[in-house]
Amino acid sequence: MNLRNYSTNAVLLLVFTMLPAWLMAGDNDAQYTAMKQESTGEEDLVLRSIMLELNENMREIVGAISRENWDQVAEIAPLIAEHAEPPFSEKTRILRFIGTEAARFGEHDRKVHEAAIEMGEKARQEDGEAVIEAFSRVQKSCLACHQEFREEFRLHFYGE
Repeated sequence: MNLRNYSTNAVLLLVFTMLPAWLMAGDNDAQYTAMKQESTGEEDLVLRSIMLELNENMREIVGAISRENWDQVAEIAPLIAEHAEPPFSEKTRILRFIGTEAARFGEHDRKVHEAAIEMGEKARQEDGEAVIEAFSRVQKSCLACHQEFREEFRLHFYGE
């Protein structure tokens, strides 16, 4: 199926949710490499490696959507939905740090999970418009969590 078969809204949604990622791909490659190099220290949380893996999965999803490779989207979506979790001792450290904000942290993760599951289901149905809408919800949930927690995490756990 080509883009002519999608509604104008779906095409606009695709452009506005994915175009910035495509345009910044070179910049993101440099950031990703730097993050990967930083993540080799002994003090790193397992959470950082989980985030790096999620980043890679999201990048692969963008490429698969742009090629309308629904099988690949359906294969990767569960990796996002069912991502690894930090070990119990690390979860305890994180929960002590975020304290009363733990419910909001968990809510962001739940929203990512649900949207990624739906993205995989819609990919199996080859419903490109619905895949893009679910992908957008995954991105929005990731962004909301990052905006709320990432800076404080980096400062507290890494002094960054």
